[in-house]
Amino acid sequence: MPLSHNHIRTTVDAYLARHPHERAQLGALLVALDRTGDNIASRSTFTGHVTCGAFVVDRLGRVLHVLHLASGKVLAPGGHTEPADESLPAAALRELHEETGIPPQAVTPWPGYETVPFDIDIHDIDAHPGKGEPSHVHFDLRFLFRLHNATKVPVVLQKEEVGGIEWRPVDRVTSPTLREKLLKLPPAAEPETANASALIYNDRGEYLLHLRDYFPGRIWEPGMWSLLGGGREPQDAALEHTVRRELAEEPASTSLT
Repeated sequence: MPLSHNHIRTTVDAYLARHPHERAQLGALLVALDRTGDNIASRSTFTGHVTCGAFVVDRLGRVLHVLHLASGKVLAPGGHTEPADESLPAAALRELHEETGIPPQAVTPWPGYETVPFDIDIHDIDAHPGKGEPSHVHFDLRFLFRLHNATKVPVVLQKEEVGGIEWRPVDRVTSPTLREKLLKLPPAAEPETANASALIYNDRGEYLLHLRDYFPGRIWEPGMWSLLGGGREPQDAALEHTVRRELAEEPASTSLT
């Protein structure tokens, strides 16, 4: 199912709450969001549609760039959303994996940017008659991730779309606005721990709980009834994904109380 209009609008609103001075330059995106009949998550909406990029920073402070063969430009990994994407950050992670081979679990969202874009850019795309695509606009939502692997991650390029890979220092990042924002980041920021739980209840007002294993020192509140959920893992693009993963992983021995 395509990403919902509401999810995109909520994400853009959260970004503008941090960057209200960018409202005017993002006017075309806001106009598109006001056209509720348009599916701006679809690449076939040529009045303008959403794309997602992944800005990955390694432990040396370098930013991942790839050579996009279609444009001939060196940019961050990214591309169109797909119907199977659960969220905009998840779309960015999928594009990262498809274009570079870097798996989602090799990166973690930059603290404070788990669900909010680090940058939003609007740019024109030339017509592509061979694909039946007229000139149109991309609303590019860029999400920020940190490479958390201590060792070098394997890279497998998407040969039909990517011609090479490069880790660039911040002062060589292509976009001036991105450079400015990256330079303002705390250099030693570390991902914070976070937990997420699911409130699941029926029409009788009964909540779904599960009994924690009794492993003192290993399990938080051992032997207690609790909501289903747990701690965020590196591969979770957002706390929503933490909840979904925990619901899939939790044991079947649950109870209504």
